[in-house]
Formats: sequence, C-alpha cells, structure tokens
Amino acid sequence: MQFFKSVTDIKELKKQYRKLAMEFHPDRGGNEDDFILLKEEYDQLYKQLSKGSASHDSYPDVIDSLMKYNVDIEIIGTWVWVSGQTYQIKKELKELGFKWAGKKKAWFWHEGDYTKRHKKNFSLDEIREMHESEIVKKQHHPKCLKHA
Repeated sequence: MQFFKSVTDIKELKKQYRKLAMEFHPDRGGNEDDFILLKEEYDQLYKQLSKGSASHDSYPDVIDSLMKYNVDIEIIGTWVWVSGQTYQIKKELKELGFKWAGKKKAWFWHEGDYTKRHKKNFSLDEIREMHESEIVKKQHHPKCLKHA
C-alpha cells in the first residue's frame, strides 16, 4: 500500500500524514496494521525528503538553540521534548515556541500548528512506544561530574 504517491516536500508530507492518520488511526476505527504501515512509509519518506532540504531548518535550529543548556533533549516522532532543569530557561523555551506539558513534566515543540485530535492523554513512555525516539542530549548532573 502506498500512502504518499504524489508527495514532493516535507510540508506536503506532514499535511497528508495528518489527514491519513485521522483515517487509519486505531482509536478512530482504523486498522492497526494499516496505521503501522502508514507510519513506516511516513518515516522513510520524511528521511528522504529531509536530506539536504534547505527548507527544513527548524528542527536543527531548535535543537542547536537548546544545546548550550543543561537539559535533556529528546526527539519522539516529529516532536522535540525537553526535560530536566528547565525552570531557569522557561522564558527561552517559550521564545522558541515550546509549550509546557504539566502531566509529563516536560516541554514540547512541534513544527507547525497542532490540534489535539484524541481524548487519551498519553504518558511520555507511551508516546515513545508509539513512535521512534532518539535522545539528542542528556543533561550533566553536577554530582556525577565530581566522581568522574
């Protein structure tokens, strides 16, 4: 099954994915196997389209802006999550477009507009299980540095 036949750029890919995810998501009556195939095709095409794409600078820019801070940075799916000692930099996070997820005790960022389309409030561990996850940076704990 091919879901993204005519897609040629990341913006178009994301738009098409949102539409198809609504149709195929198991919580909305879709088939779980089809949804998994949709996500796999999306991830593969996303990687292809983002290689060398000048228009897709926002993820690297956001992550680069965070690297100087002593925080945990993780990419889960197409979202950037920041946790750890973030209270001191909450102003900077807000300026970058991050929002606070109180129940998850973490800040999140997503390119473009996002509208919550489900009723369930997933934990970060549940989100990690549903999507590919990559730790970009783990904060340095001062206590750990003393023993090094």
